[in-house]
Amino acid sequence: KFVMNPHFPVNTLLMMRGALAARRLGCEAAYDEAMFAGMWEQGLKLDLPDVWERALTDAGLPTAQLAELAADSAVKGELVANTERAVARGVFGIPSFFLGDELWFGKDRLRDVVEAAEAA
Repeated sequence: KFVMNPHFPVNTLLMMRGALAARRLGCEAAYDEAMFAGMWEQGLKLDLPDVWERALTDAGLPTAQLAELAADSAVKGELVANTERAVARGVFGIPSFFLGDELWFGKDRLRDVVEAAEAA
């Protein structure tokens, strides 16, 4: 059940680095589920490393490996590069979707994106 996070806005840098680390470890879907649940169901302050790590552990994820990779300079560089590409394409927030070169912003636009994709 969705609840507004009482700590919002939360600095998402650690979570974004963790997402890239999770992709490298092959546990991206479970990581995403843990982060979204922590942020929008449990109201966790996920920018605190100990809270983030506890959420990973509670989800059965490889906490030590994720923390180590999230701090790795290659992962940090990958996030910088991803962010630069997104900004260059006009992304200004999340969720953002592209269909070809057209940018769609907002969860409320997801149905429009699906309809446009099906019509293409």
